[in-house]
Amino acid sequence: MQKQTSLTKFFSKKAKEQHQSPVRTKLNDSLLFCTPPTQEIQSKTENFNPKKKFSNNLDNWIKKSSLQQKKWPFLPKNLMYQIYKFLQLRECATCSQVCKFWMICYNDIYFSYSFFREFETSRFNEKELATVLKRSSKQLKHIKKVRDIIKGQKISSFLEKTELRTMLSDNSQQQGSLLELFKLEPKKQYSSVFLTDKDLSSICTESYKSLQYIQLISCQFMTGKGFEIIGKCSQLTLINIQNNSNLKDENIKIILEQVLELKTLMLLKCDGLSNNIFETIGNNCKKLERLDIGCNPQLDLTKCSCLKKIGTLQSLSIKDNYVTNEALEIIITNLYKLHSLNLEGCQEINTYSLLQIQKLNLKRINLKKIQFKEEDIYNFIMNAQSIKLLLVNNNLLSTRVEKIILSRQ
Repeated sequence: MQKQTSLTKFFSKKAKEQHQSPVRTKLNDSLLFCTPPTQEIQSKTENFNPKKKFSNNLDNWIKKSSLQQKKWPFLPKNLMYQIYKFLQLRECATCSQVCKFWMICYNDIYFSYSFFREFETSRFNEKELATVLKRSSKQLKHIKKVRDIIKGQKISSFLEKTELRTMLSDNSQQQGSLLELFKLEPKKQYSSVFLTDKDLSSICTESYKSLQYIQLISCQFMTGKGFEIIGKCSQLTLINIQNNSNLKDENIKIILEQVLELKTLMLLKCDGLSNNIFETIGNNCKKLERLDIGCNPQLDLTKCSCLKKIGTLQSLSIKDNYVTNEALEIIITNLYKLHSLNLEGCQEINTYSLLQIQKLNLKRINLKKIQFKEEDIYNFIMNAQSIKLLLVNNNLLSTRVEKIILSRQ
């Protein structure tokens, strides 16, 4: 009898200590979430009824608590948006079922510039993209632009053929400061993207103060006059236009005369360009660091001496062009400040050409799709002391060549 009385006192004392201590909710094996006891919990523990379990009392308290009373610690909305960014929209919907607050945050992401700052159509399936365009385009300007581009097309066919990506500027809600990046390209090779001159005009008009990167690949429905609209965006640092025969020298000239901060210019597979493009680029692009005019075999590279006016040019790509030893000598003589040279697919390059290239202080060179002997590549890399990255066909990467490259990195 005495033993039973002492045990009863011991357990009653333990129970009293637990009721006064913070409530602990076990989230997993290694993490405990502690909530300081409120007056409501304390009053319930003081009037503890042994017939009811303490866990039921806690559950009742949680159900009665409201968002306004703030008796349950919530994450800030900004932090919730960051968490949702790492999830797909379907996963976000699952998370929204956790509690009322998470549901509110889930609904708010549709109208948040923060959540959709980087918008990529590849992140969504057909149903999700349709929902985003329907709900967000009413309040978010850049989503409305995407909706206008897709308008008239089936969403399923658009997602199957096209990849579209946008990025907002920091001042995204100010006039002329909408997009920082606009990228549009087909998912499959040899297919085109439906973008009209009117669409591009609308994008550039709304983003003329903020647009810095624009990439338009295989936009075959655009005309040269439509491309001239790009010149309105004077803050552009990168222009990438590929696979468009409607682009002419005069269109590029109008763009470059207005865009003075340009650092990267890529004009690949533009059959409408002529040799006059070299003079246009040389006269207007004083801050250009990278030039890519590959896949334009109609260009005569012996006319590229005008590029010497660009004192900042460090990278030149002329892949899949017709490059003779005479043209290569002009490049080496006038563009001696180059650090990177891309000659991929230039079949006219031979052993004598390698001797000429050694005169440049190159750090990177691409000689893929060109046939050489392994001994020629070894002698070239031994004499070109500055090269730290060499790209050649796999059969030419012998062990001794790899060792030399690795020792310089």
